[in-house]
Amino acid sequence: MDSPEPPAVQKFRAVSGVRGMEACVENAASETLDVICNHPASPVTQDFGPAVLPITMPAEGAIEKGSWSFANWLGLNKSSGGKIPNIVHVDVDAFFASVEQVLNPKLRGKPVLVGRGCVASASYEAKMRGVKTAMSFREALRICPKAVVVPGQYEHYADFAERVRQILETYTPAVETAALDDFYLDFAGTERLYPDYEAALRRLQAEVAGRTGLSVSVGAGRTKVVASIASRLERPRGFRMVAPSEEEAFLTPLPVEKLHGIGHVHAGMLAERGITTIGQLRQVPQPALEAAFGEAIGGQIWERARGLDGREVMMPATPKSVSRETTIEGGTIDTEFLGGLIEYLCERIGSTLREYAKQARTIGLRVRYVDSFSEHQTARLTRPTNDERELLAAAMELFEKLFTRRVAVRLVGVSVTNLEPDRRQNELFDTDASRRWYLNREVDRVRGRYGWNAVFYGKGLELREHYATKPNGLVLSTPCLSR
Repeated sequence: MDSPEPPAVQKFRAVSGVRGMEACVENAASETLDVICNHPASPVTQDFGPAVLPITMPAEGAIEKGSWSFANWLGLNKSSGGKIPNIVHVDVDAFFASVEQVLNPKLRGKPVLVGRGCVASASYEAKMRGVKTAMSFREALRICPKAVVVPGQYEHYADFAERVRQILETYTPAVETAALDDFYLDFAGTERLYPDYEAALRRLQAEVAGRTGLSVSVGAGRTKVVASIASRLERPRGFRMVAPSEEEAFLTPLPVEKLHGIGHVHAGMLAERGITTIGQLRQVPQPALEAAFGEAIGGQIWERARGLDGREVMMPATPKSVSRETTIEGGTIDTEFLGGLIEYLCERIGSTLREYAKQARTIGLRVRYVDSFSEHQTARLTRPTNDERELLAAAMELFEKLFTRRVAVRLVGVSVTNLEPDRRQNELFDTDASRRWYLNREVDRVRGRYGWNAVFYGKGLELREHYATKPNGLVLSTPCLSR
């Protein structure tokens, strides 16, 4: 005698009206698990229920190019991911609002709203009163009339995000910046380095708070989806570890909205079918979900409900081009001032190229006037370089060709392309180039220790009369583009 179906499956079948559902369910239950585990980065297989279905593996190129683990680095074929929940998600609590409270101690303990027109970030004092992200300021102030509204400045948030990332990298080199306040870490293979794994993660959490003043929530699991859910359950200052084989018990009672990729629309469609928890969602066969939501989304929901996630922690990709540009409020026709800006942008590009051990063969300059007319021109360098003085000389030649109108310039930008590995042996017999190489190396070292403004070229003095400074450079009109 056949066992009765779970109520959630019966209701899903009745409401969705998918034809041939009986055949789909029988075929799904009879499929055999066929996961190829020869690759060293293959995820560990688990039995998540009676219906055994194939698991979607990550793309081969993604594993080879961006994924990282000590096992891959050492050339081992066995992953240590089954011993500890090696994927860690670190989320900064109410990031923008928290940074404003750190910068201005008078705002601490007060409801703070950050944004222009709508709420980009709200402190937990404001969230406790019902304010939500993306809410209009009119509605937010109606709910929380004592809230302090701050427009916010991106350069401060970028600085704090970089400080947090640098702290995380002291624990493991495998740090992926998913968003400005959102990080994934991979601790695979670090059991000997951190014998007390939980204590190490709590120390990480305390160190970020102590050195930046920001509280972070930490979640650990064997996959990104489990780790991200764990970190967001008990914010602020949340901490949750989901041990291997405990994913099902952890996910079962949670509402379906907690799954990454399920928004209000999908949650509403599932609620109409009587499915409100991840445990109920797990009882629905994969073919039924694909029929209701489409093959891609349905398959993803089926996997995420079981804690399966083929995404690896990705290391920062090597850039294929580098560009820096900034706007000039009101515009200017002062060629000395424009030359100083171009010099500063070339310095930033040269520093970035050396950081990635790259040289550029092509440079481009972009100029936009206050009347919105813009021009762009590129030139091939005599030899590939990452020396800002050579980049500046080429950029100024382009500027002389482009700046031909008696109209104020509103934007200037420099870009380099056709990057290749830095092969200094080409300059071994060039005395001037060799001296520049040693000079740039020492300048980078000093700036890395004491900040960008510890060393600057002559025209930097004029720029410092127009722009404020901070440890990592000038506060330009578009700091997110000119860092």
